[in-house]
Amino acid sequence: MRLKLASSAIGVLLALVMVSVPSANAEIVRMADGRLQVGFDSITGSMCELIHDGYNQIADNPAPLGLWQISVADGESTQELTAERAGTPKIERLSGGQPGLRLVWDKAESLRVEVSVRFGQQDAAVSRWELSVAKPKNVRLKQIRFPRISGLRERASEVLAVPRELGVLNRDPRKLLQGMTGKGMRIAWAYPRPMSVQCLAFYQQDGPGFYAASDDTEGYRKDFAMWGDGKGQVHFEVLHEPEQEAAETTEFHLPFAVVLGAFRGDWTAAAQIYRESSSAKHFAARGRLHRGMTPAWVSETGLWLWNRGRSQQVLGPATVMRKHLQAPVSILWHWWHNCPYDAGFPEYLPPREGAEPFKAALAAAERQDVRAILYMNQRLWGTQTRSWTNECAEVHAVKEKDGKVRTEVYNTFMKAPCAPMCIGTRFWRDKYAGIAQEVLCDLKPAGIYMDQVGVLASCYDPAHGHILGPGRYWTDGLAMLATEIRDRASKRGPVGLGGEFCGEPWIGNVDMTLALSVSHDRLGATSVYEPIPFFQAVYHGHTVVFGSMAGLAHPPYDEKWPQELAPPGRLTLLDRKFAKQFYLDHARTFAWGMQPMLANFLPAQLKERAEELDFVTRMVRTRMRTLKYLLHGTWLRPPPLDLSQQEVDVAKVGTYTPLKESKRTYPVALAGAWRASDGDVGIALASISDEKLSLRLPIDAKAYGLKDGCAMYRTDEAGRRRLGRFDVREPFVRLELPARGICVIELCRK
Repeated sequence: MRLKLASSAIGVLLALVMVSVPSANAEIVRMADGRLQVGFDSITGSMCELIHDGYNQIADNPAPLGLWQISVADGESTQELTAERAGTPKIERLSGGQPGLRLVWDKAESLRVEVSVRFGQQDAAVSRWELSVAKPKNVRLKQIRFPRISGLRERASEVLAVPRELGVLNRDPRKLLQGMTGKGMRIAWAYPRPMSVQCLAFYQQDGPGFYAASDDTEGYRKDFAMWGDGKGQVHFEVLHEPEQEAAETTEFHLPFAVVLGAFRGDWTAAAQIYRESSSAKHFAARGRLHRGMTPAWVSETGLWLWNRGRSQQVLGPATVMRKHLQAPVSILWHWWHNCPYDAGFPEYLPPREGAEPFKAALAAAERQDVRAILYMNQRLWGTQTRSWTNECAEVHAVKEKDGKVRTEVYNTFMKAPCAPMCIGTRFWRDKYAGIAQEVLCDLKPAGIYMDQVGVLASCYDPAHGHILGPGRYWTDGLAMLATEIRDRASKRGPVGLGGEFCGEPWIGNVDMTLALSVSHDRLGATSVYEPIPFFQAVYHGHTVVFGSMAGLAHPPYDEKWPQELAPPGRLTLLDRKFAKQFYLDHARTFAWGMQPMLANFLPAQLKERAEELDFVTRMVRTRMRTLKYLLHGTWLRPPPLDLSQQEVDVAKVGTYTPLKESKRTYPVALAGAWRASDGDVGIALASISDEKLSLRLPIDAKAYGLKDGCAMYRTDEAGRRRLGRFDVREPFVRLELPARGICVIELCRK
């Protein structure tokens, strides 16, 4: 329907846009609870105070920015409604014992926007923000930007921490958000991926910090966004896309609260606030490791190998590594399948070497404590395969708004398009679960790896039976799929389901998550960010996170691809100058409580790169002695390491990515701190330096919950030995860390 501004419902709403009320002579309406004070401009309703410990997170005289902005549609036309042009809101106190405010914009007859603000229940300086919209039934809400904060106050040594994948940190976000031209730039992080946890932190190191989150246990899609205006100011908002069912209602309630608050410290403090939230507790309680539902072999894995090809290229090296490590080895096995990788999915069966030889090789390896999860992409169907045509797969593929099948090309050698299948359809869940059943029950691997678990799509096919566009049907569909696979494979006992990409909505569905973002530089991620273990700081001990791209050789090439396009040098050794990058990737997995993974391992590397693999060996043996911390522990802020940084040669390299080298600067050692369930504290240390390091670790006894006289131990590849007792009057641990040394310092309460 075309808009008729004089008579249509949206035409009445548009009258709002023309009202502009200046903020002169405004008063500040405040609410406070002893931890946090929130203040609003009485005329515009904009937030002008977010005060904790006497510090206002919002700048003086910020650029005008309303508390909300709503995109509304009536037929083909869309218009923007904004709070700053909607007139003066009514502001009233909420009834009840807890402080709170209600702001109501109702100048237009057919639109009423209501915002309620209360303080959070947890022991933190946070506030909860809710929004509802009353509207004509035929007006659809396309987008809601709420809440919007204008002008986050500038502070010294600004840092931005975002749980993008594992987590990233930027040490000059104000400069970043001004953009290359200085005219301003917007950055938005979509949840539930790539934003794996629904919060972020903007802070001064060990100083005042701004905290934003949402309290959503259903996994609704949303964007957390920040932008610079080219004038030095930084703004923040959360962008929501109401699901289609909101279109036919006269009243819409944002189905969760947005949380705004403040803290002092660093990103660990923000992660702890979120960890104690009701949404994080909801997801954590579903974690399969926490519930004791993860197969035992997953928890017992000492090292993952990421090898590709036939069994002699994969299981042979794995059994050699198992004997070398004297620890269980698990395999992430690509290219076992009959079809070319990233082209012929889902025509996985039979295995390349035939079903019977494959089964025999798997069984023999398992008898030697080597287990494998087999690659099966969870969403792609090659559009040039016979099965695509024969099974009418197009009907059940993801459709764009224009009704056309969405296609994606990953394979740069074959240029073969693949279509993401709609997980909201019973057809695709049955198809994938049926293949998984055949693989798990006939071939009998330890599990399957469901690639691209965290890659969501918006489907607009009305025949699929789900709401159109963005929606929870994607994560709901994954939950149904995982349950179906386990039910179908139940007769053969517990199986392991692995998935790609960290994400809180699916930690109850998969047993382990591959997090390649730990190999930040190898992936070619920009140097304006550095990786941090934000996801681990929230969910460690509830789900298993594994992996890295750290390897010593160039990537292989699939035998099913055109051999005339094969690059030279595949599986040859990388230049030794990249050894520091290898150490760094593995040091991160160790300090951050992940299960380590070695890519493209060949037995000859034990001699050709003995030094690098000695590092891996010592890391695995140390980790296996300290699983109460490094598998099951809760993240604590690690003690700062007062050490120099060094320049590291790094290689961006991948299956489809030619090697590109650069240099980056990183600390010579990493630390992670973990509290075990019995209250003991373990500090994981890993050096990438060629020199011995003398460390003096300051211990925050209060934050760690330690008492005077607790026993101190040092655990490394050689075993565990006592260091003495902890003295709260001199709260430091002094130690020597040898070149490329790895250890865990334990502070034990008993």
